[in-house]
Amino acid sequence: MYDLLLSVHNITRWLVLLAAVYLIYRSLSGLKSRTYAPADRQAGQVYTGLMDLQLLLGILLLFLSPLVQSAWGNLGAAMQNSQTRFFIAEHWVLMLAAVVLAHVGSTRVKKAAEALIKQRQALIWYGLSLALMLLAIPWWRPLLRLG
Repeated sequence: MYDLLLSVHNITRWLVLLAAVYLIYRSLSGLKSRTYAPADRQAGQVYTGLMDLQLLLGILLLFLSPLVQSAWGNLGAAMQNSQTRFFIAEHWVLMLAAVVLAHVGSTRVKKAAEALIKQRQALIWYGLSLALMLLAIPWWRPLLRLG
């Protein structure tokens, strides 16, 4: 079960990154054209929805991961190891913050009255979310884990 969940979490990472890149592209294009189309809103919804799914998978992994479970047994020793500390203290905090920023962005975009302001809000909040997500990805782990 753990291996399957880890593989799905890994694959979803790439979907989230693709959605983020597409969303940022749409925001930049919308700033130039001063328009905000339904596709822009959908791109934000897809990104935020995938972030929520990724968060749910990550929470499940926190409870199922042998690495995390053994680290909780001796937290002091776990914090001395940079890779273990990353998953115990850094990864989930940064990712949770990235999800919060995505939701703040979604709300700010909905409440903005003008197209230009919507695109600006999307670029700022989703861009910050993407930046945190890129910081929190364990790039030293396999880039594609299929089982």
